Amino acid sequence: MSHVILRGTNMRRYEVDFGDDEISVSLHANSETVELFIEADQDGRPEERRRFALVNIPRHLFSKAIADLAKSTRDREP
Repeated sequence: MSHVILRGTNMRRYEVDFGDDEISVSLHANSETVELFIEADQDGRPEERRRFALVNIPRHLFSKAIADLAKSTRDREP
């Protein structure tokens, strides 16, 4: 089950629950940021009511997270 949970500066919790629906994921990057876009595929809703999550993060933080993941995966392999 795919879902996104976040908490804003106002301390309110927001959730996008994709359930068991098919989702599409796209990743776009430039020299400063990485954008992750997740959307429920063709769920019959009008475009303005479709479920999606959009995340923009600094590229250096994304690169560090990917490097840390690769290192931890490599360390666990026999």
